[in-house]
This record gives sequence, C-alpha cells and structure tokens, in this order.
Amino acid sequence: MNRAHPVRLLMAIFALIAVLGGLSLARGGLYMDRYEGDVLHLIEIVVRIAEGQRPHLDFMTPIGVLATWPIAVFVKAGFGIGVSIHLAQISVAVVLALPVFWAGWTRFSPGFAYIYALFCMVLALALVHGEADPNVSMSMHYNRWAWAFSFVALALAFLPARGRETALIDGALIGVALAIVVLVKVTYIVALAPGIIVALLVRGAGRTLAVALVSGVVTLALVTLIMGWQFWPAYVGDLIATATSEARAHPGRPLNKVLTAPMFLGAHMLVLLCVVMLRQGGRPQQGLALLVLFPGLVYITYQNFGNDPQWLLLIGLMMLMVRPAPGEQNAWGWDLRQGVTLAAVAMLALISPSFFNMGYSPFRHFTDDRAEYVKIFPNSTQHDDFYTSGERAFQVNQQIAGERPGAGLEQFAALSERGELAVLNGETLPACGIQNGLIAYYTATVEQLEAHGFADGSSIMMADLLSNLPLFSDGISWVKGGAPWRYDGVPGVENADYVLVPLCAVNERSRRAILQGIRDRDITLREVHRNPLFVLLEKA
Repeated sequence: MNRAHPVRLLMAIFALIAVLGGLSLARGGLYMDRYEGDVLHLIEIVVRIAEGQRPHLDFMTPIGVLATWPIAVFVKAGFGIGVSIHLAQISVAVVLALPVFWAGWTRFSPGFAYIYALFCMVLALALVHGEADPNVSMSMHYNRWAWAFSFVALALAFLPARGRETALIDGALIGVALAIVVLVKVTYIVALAPGIIVALLVRGAGRTLAVALVSGVVTLALVTLIMGWQFWPAYVGDLIATATSEARAHPGRPLNKVLTAPMFLGAHMLVLLCVVMLRQGGRPQQGLALLVLFPGLVYITYQNFGNDPQWLLLIGLMMLMVRPAPGEQNAWGWDLRQGVTLAAVAMLALISPSFFNMGYSPFRHFTDDRAEYVKIFPNSTQHDDFYTSGERAFQVNQQIAGERPGAGLEQFAALSERGELAVLNGETLPACGIQNGLIAYYTATVEQLEAHGFADGSSIMMADLLSNLPLFSDGISWVKGGAPWRYDGVPGVENADYVLVPLCAVNERSRRAILQGIRDRDITLREVHRNPLFVLLEKA
C-alpha cells in the first residue's frame, strides 16, 4: 500500500501544532504590523459574539460564524484578544489533525503525506494571510482556515484510496469539512462543490458522495438547532448584499485580470497542461475532475484579498500522486509522467513565496523586537495583550485632494476620476482619507465624545467603512444591526442614537454612500457638535 507510518505521521502533525502554535502563544499576545483596519473589524465581530450577539441577526457580516466563534469562546472565558486568537488557531489545528492525518495516510505516499500535513497545518496556524510581504497580521485568517478544511475534502474526493475504500469515513469527513467551510466562508463550497462531485463520480465513489451529502446536511441541521432557522435567511441576505455591493463585489483584481494577469497566467496554463497530459496518459478521470474543479479555484482566488492562488499547494501535490505510469508518451513523444511532474513542481514553485511567508510568520512573530510595538487597548485590563507598530498606531497620515483654488490644479478636477464628494445637510465635505494611524484617530475621536458628554451609553454610528467606537470606550454602545465592515446600505441607522460623520474618513466612498443612503431614507440629521475631527448629528 506504500503508506506513511500512521503513528509517525500523527506525531508529526501534533509536533507542527506544538511548534507553530507554541511559538505564537509564547509571546503572550499578538504583535501585528499591518492591516489594522481589518483586525479591528475582526475584533469587533469577536467582541460582539462574546457579548452574546449573533452574526447576521444582530449585526451585518458576510463572514461565517465559525470564522470568529473559536476566538470569541476564549474572549468570553476571560482571555485577552491576542491570546484568544492564538488559542483559537491552535484549536482549529487540533480539530483538523485527525482529518488531515486520515487524508494524508490514505491518499498520499509516505513522503508526500508529511508535506500535505505541513501545508494544512501552516494554513491553520500562520500569522499572515499569504502573499510575500514579511508582516504579521490576523487579517483574512478565515481564508486560510477555509483552505485547510477544503484541502481535506479535495484530497479525499480527488485521489483514490491507497488500499481499501472506506466510503463511510471518507464521506463523513468530506461532508463535515465542507459544512464547516459553509460556516467559515461560503464562497469556497459554491466554487468547489462541482469539482468535488465530479471527482467522486468519475472514480466510482458514489457511496462516498452519498455519505458526504448526509453528513453535511446533518451537520448544518445541528447548526440550525443551535442558531435558529432565522440564521440562514439572515446569512444569505448578508451574502447577497455584499455580492451586489458596488463598494466591494470583490476585494482585489477584477475577474478578467485574475484570469489573465502575468502573476496568474502561468499557473493557469500549467493546470490546463496537466488536464491534457493526464487524459493522454491514461488518467482521464483525474483530468476531467481537474478541469471541472479549475474554474472554482480561480473564482476563490478572485474573491480573496491578495488574490493568492493557494490552491496550487494542493493541486501541485495531488498531480504528483496521479502521474501517468512510467513510459507513457503522447503523439509528440513527450514523457507524460515527467511532464506532469515538471508541471507540478512548477506549481509549487510559483506559490512558494506565499507558503514560506505563512510558514515563517510564527517564527517572525516570536523574534520581533517588542520595543517597536505599543498596546492597542492600553486601558483595557482584558485586552492589553494586543499590540501594533508604534508608527502605524500613532503616525496619522491623511490623503487630501490637491485641486484647491489658487494652486492651478482646480482646472483638472473635472477630468479626474475622483468621483462625487460627500454631502452633509447641503455642505460638501472635502475629499480626505485616513491612510495610517487608525489607533490614534479612534482614540482621539472617543476622547472628544467623552469630553463633551456623548459617551453616556448612547449608540453612535460612524458614516464610514468601520464603526467600532465601543472598542475604545465603555461609554459607547454597539449599534444594533450595524456592520463591523460596511459593505452596502446604511445598516443599523434606524437604531443609532447619533450619526458621526468624520471630516477625514477611512473610506471616502463609504462616507459618501452612507450619507446618500440616509438622504434616500428621508432621515433628517440635526448637528449637535462639531470639531476638527468630525461632525456629530442626532436624528431629528
């Protein structure tokens, strides 16, 4: 059967968890130096859940509940947000350990089984979402988690068992893994389901497919019992609102550029070349399954920030497991086994910068100089274990429009693509964006609100991409129905006591759209306070 030694493989998986998770946890907190806005968005969701709020029902987010619930469990237990993130990552890796072991042991040859386990554990325990910039941040962690669980389902569906087929175990693991993916980021299952179904059918694993469907449905039924049936229409509503949003239908490059950009075109051509060589080399089932799977893989890349094709890790490894037999040649005389091998190695080489960045991130986090970091929530006794770069926290950089009268640039304003400016009660607000220093910005905003008596338990909605003032002041309440990250509309405005309009926004487009949405709903705002940072208004 040529399998890895089961005990050694399982020990290797838990050793990876101990090393990668232990190094992260050993710092006693989370030290990040990038994407503060994304992390503040994550923390807001976590804190809301820890306080008893339900995603999609009490606040708007397209991110699934299992993307944040593992962190919220530890926050509710009293751990700080930094330690809670590390404990959550370790917990996810532990949950993955046995499924990854089973997939590695039953689907891969001994050496490749260890590499497969390494890929999955790095995806679960990394401290950066990918790409090649050497930073630490917990932004977009749910993409990594979704890939890790998807790697289990894909390996079990695509590769034949190395030994006796075990439809019950394989199907149960596929179904549960994909159900978890639904509750982390539903894009993955929508994109991968056709390829997984075809992969199972073409290799005659109909029983495995049936068990997978039953186990997936049962898992989601249990979730429904816990969350209530209202959870699903609310979840779907948030997904539709995000997908149809002009502000964020996709977080990176448009689909045509993801398909054909120089960064991705080589990888896509390698996949299609493998499809052809597999079919020519006596592996038509695997070639067909890969062809059906390919569009879904590209779509997930398109939907993920950074557009990292992390699926190349698994596809490259799986191609090495389904290579044509030695001696197989096509009409041109190519050695098809060698051709698939070279294509697979090229895939792994293309994605190696992203993988090594993720794999090294716990080591980088452990060795970074603490003197460069400051506490994000210094006044919190629970969450004082969360740090960021002092420069990124306190150096406030603003981007302002340069077409001011008298500079000679105003003549070009109409020719630019800056777009319309935000209008508040007939007043046109200047184009201005916060580029850095979010911690200082929110801290100063809260200090102004507290100094003028508005932090009295009132709920304050910010007309901006983020609306997270309660993270910085116990005297400000969450807006029921609000959005930790505004995708579309004016979520929660009907429940807000005040609307705060920043004079320099984190996201100018969101500020403009929210104010327009308030006007469209015939909500009248009366100004109650103004300072150089913001205008505060109450609903008249």
